[in-house]
Amino acid sequence: IRVDAADKVFSQAVRVRDRTCCRCGSPVQFNSQNLPISHQASHYFSRRKEATRFDPENVDTLCMACHMKWGGDDRFAYHAFKLKQLGVDRLNALLVRSNQYHKRDRKMALIAAKAWLKELLTERSGYGKK
Repeated sequence: IRVDAADKVFSQAVRVRDRTCCRCGSPVQFNSQNLPISHQASHYFSRRKEATRFDPENVDTLCMACHMKWGGDDRFAYHAFKLKQLGVDRLNALLVRSNQYHKRDRKMALIAAKAWLKELLTERSGYGKK
């Protein structure tokens, strides 16, 4: 599965949102522009599922070691985490969304990811506080 510009910006937004590994708690490292330079965006339902590829509820920040763990032989623990994080109803709704048809529109996904990242960076810098 190819990673494109929309994937890259969305991954940055997820890591800015979470700021730590959701499994071990290790902090995400940021560059001088406050963009993440460590960790990865982990999709609970595969990126192949277009309907949830850019769904913030489907993606969590993980360090490389935790991503390999939850993405490999410990999917049960990832499921338990998502169940606790979202609850039964929201996790079931995510499952339904993941199996629905969604037309691929990378231009719109990129626009939405850029807007979300900008919003998160503004909040993080303190300018978004009321």
